[in-house]
Amino acid sequence: MENKEHGHEDDHKELSIIVNTREKKWGKKEISYKEVVELAFGSYSEDENVVYTVTYSKGPDSHKEGSLVRGESVKVKNGMIFNVSQTNKS
Repeated sequence: MENKEHGHEDDHKELSIIVNTREKKWGKKEISYKEVVELAFGSYSEDENVVYTVTYSKGPDSHKEGSLVRGESVKVKNGMIFNVSQTNKS
């Protein structure tokens, strides 16, 4: 029989992901565009003049690489790499 600690068999183990070259711990099965930005910069600006570009690689088989836009999420995998940049519309 499996050892299910604390009876939470749905808990997702903590993964190690890379955000802008920094290792981060992540405990959910998915990560959203906004959550990646918050990991990268410590906050998320709702200012319409601030644009974030989020790309990823080394993802799960069905989505090995790609990009995220506002409102999207992606399944995470240990060792997944995210690159986030911020630009201001002029």
